[in-house]
Amino acid sequence: MTIAELVTVIAALVIIARILTFRRNGSRYRPGVAILAWLAVVTCTVIVVRIIAAGEPEAWWLALLLAATAALVLRAGGNLAHLFRPRRRQ
Repeated sequence: MTIAELVTVIAALVIIARILTFRRNGSRYRPGVAILAWLAVVTCTVIVVRIIAAGEPEAWWLALLLAATAALVLRAGGNLAHLFRPRRRQ
């Protein structure tokens, strides 16, 4: 397993874990965001399975994209709706 594959797998697993452990705590339910979260989990799962089973894809751009996405998901606390709303100036 190359470094790019390892970074990709770790970033995808972080995204999966954070989205699956998200709690709404009174936030309203948004079906579109829920579908987006489901698609993100499924996509990351497919990527992890393909890398572990077949050793593909080896792409640095995918590793960097997933690492950046994992950082954003962690910063948003797993709430994907926070990734798409504009930031407020204070």
